[in-house]
Amino acid sequence: MRKFDNNGLLLAEYQGKLFEKSTELNCSTGIYIRRFLHSNLLKQLDTNNPVVISLDVNEGNQSIIEQFGDSEYGKEKYSKSALFWIGYMYRYISYTRELSTKYIMSLFTYRQMNEVYYSFHTQDPEWCITSLLELNNLTENVFDKNHRLKEIIKEKWNF
Repeated sequence: MRKFDNNGLLLAEYQGKLFEKSTELNCSTGIYIRRFLHSNLLKQLDTNNPVVISLDVNEGNQSIIEQFGDSEYGKEKYSKSALFWIGYMYRYISYTRELSTKYIMSLFTYRQMNEVYYSFHTQDPEWCITSLLELNNLTENVFDKNHRLKEIIKEKWNF
């Protein structure tokens, strides 16, 4: 597990602001997040190195629009504050656990994150992660690549 340092904070705040600013786009939250998940921007963010990307939120969302086009599909938009927290938490988990955002989002969907927002957003991020794991009947081992590999081997070879 990596320590949450200044670089992590820069990236988490950037991703939070990116998600927050998505409310100004034409598409729904679900469409935005799906596009974000498949964007070149996310590939850069998942390096967890603030030096390789511009930390300009408008440029970030513009790059997603340029890659996928503009869309007016969908109506439901989450609140700005919930979106900031969701984006921040996804990057916090990705940074500290050194895993891809796609994997993190497969464990904790954006819908679930929105549902727990009001109860969780004032809590410490580590408390939130522990609580999310409990809600999903998971343990911290789910973040350990070697543990997952061992489980697959056990399952395949019936150990």
